[in-house]
Amino acid sequence: MEAVLNWTYQKREPISFGSALFIAILVLLLINFASIPAVPPDENEMSAFLDQPPEVKPPPEQPKKIVQEQPLVKQLPVSAPISKNPDPVDTPLPPKVQDFHASVPVVSPPLVAATPMPAPPPVKVQPAFESNYVSELKAYLEKIKKYPSSREARLTHPQGTVVLSLLIARNGQLQDIRVVGTSHSNLLDGEAVKTIKAGSLPAFPEQAYAGESSHEFKVNMEYSIDP
Repeated sequence: MEAVLNWTYQKREPISFGSALFIAILVLLLINFASIPAVPPDENEMSAFLDQPPEVKPPPEQPKKIVQEQPLVKQLPVSAPISKNPDPVDTPLPPKVQDFHASVPVVSPPLVAATPMPAPPPVKVQPAFESNYVSELKAYLEKIKKYPSSREARLTHPQGTVVLSLLIARNGQLQDIRVVGTSHSNLLDGEAVKTIKAGSLPAFPEQAYAGESSHEFKVNMEYSIDP
């Protein structure tokens, strides 16, 4: 322990001496500076210093702000509100202006022809002379018609209507005869054909069936038993 203290004491002396030396030098310097008389400033230098304008530093440039352009909005005129019961005023309507382009020819749509309706078949009007001849022919056939007189007819008593087709010449001559509608009785069908062949048919009048040398007729021969 004593050795440590002695070593500390030995090391302290040079440190204290150096410090005292440094302090002494510092005091001498302060005394020398204090003894030097202050030199008054030169008036010319002071005035020259005052006459110089102060240096003005330019302000720092500020970054430009990018302003986005707003689209122009056209403000529409505000129309006056329409009253519920406006006074009737005869306001003429502006004439309509049709757009016309000189470069584009105006082509009218093609006309579509209407489909013609089929004409109805002509209705043949039977002249009075022809209708009179038909009535005369039917009356004549009804006059010469007779019910069959055979033994078979008396036993079976057949009844029915025979439809005949007659081709008659203009002079009344029978050219052809056919059964086109049977009475379902051979006795009645045969009796009708025999009766007409044995008769004398009337001739056509000159005004009837012009341009025809013969004409076909359909007649009905009805057979029934009298009560």
